[in-house]
Amino acid sequence: MQDSRNNIMFRKTKTYNGRNETSGESEYTAEQARVEAIRNRRDQIQEHRRVVHHGSTQEKADLKSKVGQDAQFQLYMKEQRFQEEKKKSDIENVAMENHRRMVVEMERQREMEKKQRLREIQEANRLAAVAKKTTSLEKKVSDDMQDRETIQDNIYRYQPNVF
Repeated sequence: MQDSRNNIMFRKTKTYNGRNETSGESEYTAEQARVEAIRNRRDQIQEHRRVVHHGSTQEKADLKSKVGQDAQFQLYMKEQRFQEEKKKSDIENVAMENHRRMVVEMERQREMEKKQRLREIQEANRLAAVAKKTTSLEKKVSDDMQDRETIQDNIYRYQPNVF
């Protein structure tokens, strides 16, 4: 007999929670809302055509004023959208300019620090070269003094005693 962990027949069954199931009622109401919206739009278009072709002068004047108002409203909304986009663009431009200035300032600061480090290194190298020359000169002088003393000692030591 196999262990229950390895046999698919012994696994526990999962309960179905119905997440993917759609309700017939909700589908029907959504379909009815869509049909009603289409019907309303068709009725509006039919009424507009009736007024344009067969309407009285008062109806035509009302339609004309309504279309004018709609055009004015659309123009106003377009201007508002343009103003908002311009404000956003201006804010972004200011932010970009500030960022650019900050980056330029950081680069300038880095360059100044680099120049300062190079000056310090150059000064340290100059001091090291002077110290090296000084120690070399001191060593040479001390070697010369040592040689002179040795020569003087040798002269005194190996002088023939003539008397």
